[in-house]
Amino acid sequence: MEEKEIFISKRLKYIEDKFQVLLLYPGKGIFDYKSEKKIKVGQVVSVPLKNKNYYGIVIGKGIDLPKKIKLKVINNIIEIKPLSIEVLNFCHWLSEWCMYDNSVVTRMVISSFNFMKPVKNKRVLYSVRKFKTNMTKLGLNAFNYITTNPGLTVGEYAQILKISNAVITKLIKDKNIIFKEQGVYENKDIDKKKIKKFSLSKFQSQVVHKAQKFKFKNKPFLLDGVTGSGKTEVYLKIISKELNDGKQSLVLLPEIALTNQLIYKFEERFGFKPFIWHSDLSSRERHNTWQAVLNGTAKIVVGARSALFLPFNNLRCIVVDEEHDQSFKQDEGVNYNARDMAVVRGQIANAIVILSSATPSLESLNNVKLGKYISLNLPKRYGKALMPKINLIDMKKVKIKNGRWISNVAFKAIENALKSEEQVLLYLNRRGYAPITICGSCGFRLECSHCSSWLVRHIKENKMKCHYCNYYENIAEDCAKCGASKSHIPCGPGVERLAEEINTLFPVIKLQILTSDTIAKNLESNPFKKIINGEVNIIIGTQLVAKGHHFPNLNTVIAIDADLGLAGTDLRATEKTFQIMTQLSGRAGRESKIGAAYIQTYDSNHEVMKAILSGSRDAFVKAELDERFSRKLPPFGRLASLIIQSKDLKNLESYLKIMSRHIPNSNNSRIIVLGPAPAPIPKLRDWHRFRYLIKSTIDIRLQFFIKEWLLKIKVNKAIRIKIDIDPYNFM
Repeated sequence: MEEKEIFISKRLKYIEDKFQVLLLYPGKGIFDYKSEKKIKVGQVVSVPLKNKNYYGIVIGKGIDLPKKIKLKVINNIIEIKPLSIEVLNFCHWLSEWCMYDNSVVTRMVISSFNFMKPVKNKRVLYSVRKFKTNMTKLGLNAFNYITTNPGLTVGEYAQILKISNAVITKLIKDKNIIFKEQGVYENKDIDKKKIKKFSLSKFQSQVVHKAQKFKFKNKPFLLDGVTGSGKTEVYLKIISKELNDGKQSLVLLPEIALTNQLIYKFEERFGFKPFIWHSDLSSRERHNTWQAVLNGTAKIVVGARSALFLPFNNLRCIVVDEEHDQSFKQDEGVNYNARDMAVVRGQIANAIVILSSATPSLESLNNVKLGKYISLNLPKRYGKALMPKINLIDMKKVKIKNGRWISNVAFKAIENALKSEEQVLLYLNRRGYAPITICGSCGFRLECSHCSSWLVRHIKENKMKCHYCNYYENIAEDCAKCGASKSHIPCGPGVERLAEEINTLFPVIKLQILTSDTIAKNLESNPFKKIINGEVNIIIGTQLVAKGHHFPNLNTVIAIDADLGLAGTDLRATEKTFQIMTQLSGRAGRESKIGAAYIQTYDSNHEVMKAILSGSRDAFVKAELDERFSRKLPPFGRLASLIIQSKDLKNLESYLKIMSRHIPNSNNSRIIVLGPAPAPIPKLRDWHRFRYLIKSTIDIRLQFFIKEWLLKIKVNKAIRIKIDIDPYNFM
């Protein structure tokens, strides 16, 4: 961090008399107030503005004003611990970098004003009677379940058992079940019985030693290890040292689905569960975690990208697991890359930052080359496990029946694995049954009425869905355009269609579909636990199955359409495909047996396929970096995207003409503005969209150019301008 970018000095702690307060509302800004009390920097307060009260944060000392100007008085000092200067400086830096109002960014730290209220104890249930009297059949089932699984709320049991609250309320009324008050932070104490000893390998020990040796250099670490090399154990060891010193640690994950497996790891190493943070938690659960983080009770937090904005006061270690994953890029609201912002927050907090991946991003690998990051390398799998054998299946040379997607080679591999009582993973990055549905009579394609996208057929739900705006409609038998009956033809496979084919070929097996849709609906049944316990024979999943999972009995992996990610204009398409195929292959053979990966491709001569087959990552990375360098693309150049949106297309086109006339003169070729052009998805949620893409050399800070540009243009309330610095999503 440069000194000039620091918002608040760490030496500024208490303020008297006059106070600068940042209001936590978009566009309200910073105002001066007075108070007779001494107040800490970072304290949340309630202040008046135009006959209304607003929450704000004290960020500095107010300026000296003429005596005739009277300041308003701070209404109330909220009874919570002040936010750290570190988190306020981080929010200020991010607001400057991403070009969003500081109040909007800082509001992400306090995502709900209810979090500032005291947390009430949780009322959980336990059974008390041995004799089950006066119970209905539903009541008896509920009683038995609560007896063996105590400690949840009425609502939680009702949801799990799929019964009404009244069934459980009757058990309470009859005194078969009783309430107990459970404190907010209970069940976080160390249970030494759960702790399992784990010995590090030679390479793991070397990496941990190197990390401790260079931890004070304030440089991020890139933990670069092949799949199955034990990267998680390395960063758990580093976290344990910070935990012993009473410090806080944060682990960021790209997918919520990875949370449970990591929780088990923490229990085995530390004897307690970490605190969790992601969008699928209840408001109360997030409230608990937020206050535990602020008060310092939460020493370890595992969460999604938004956990980066939790109000840590003593944060000393940040881990970004699967750092290459594009899910760390936030595309709604404030646009930021959690991986890059984790590096910034770590530097401001003087914390260890560990970026972990088996397939690091080109940006991180280049930063190692430049000496900005320190490399921690794990070149071999842990224990006796060996890397899987890669097999390319050239689909141009393979004949399969119409409506079938699994080649004979893949079929035999599945058959052999099932005979050996081993599990099989089939990968296809398409949710639903079919990505496109077309009328066989008139050729009409079913599309979303709110977006420029095709509706995806979901057979199990009997719905046609838009995966961009979540619009859906029931599957209709007749064509909406020509009226032809039963003329709809599903085109292409999704995971549901692939499951249909598997059930035809192997009708007796137990199958599990893993997508963001199915996992959200089956959290209570814990599909990952079922797989680990051997209750599943074949797993069919989208890209989330390739991320960090360890299935001991999985030795065969098959990619059905490996070329899918290479389509389109994404500058990172080849990099992403290489990463996902490498990660996917790495799910196989993670124990004692050698695994095998079968990759079905229609372009076996593509550089990505050749690199995966040969295992020559270094050659692939060099070729990709050379290509990016020649075109001055990241990490050797900068990009920014401006999406201009309106629900009125004519108004939007007129506004774009004004914008184009006011593009600043860069006076050199170091900044190039491309566009405006229709965005790849021209209409999204009823908003018409055009895009400018701004490209520059690496030494240019595009934020200044964009500010100069937008200051010349009058605000139009019917127009939205979305700024994305370092865009990942080009849709």
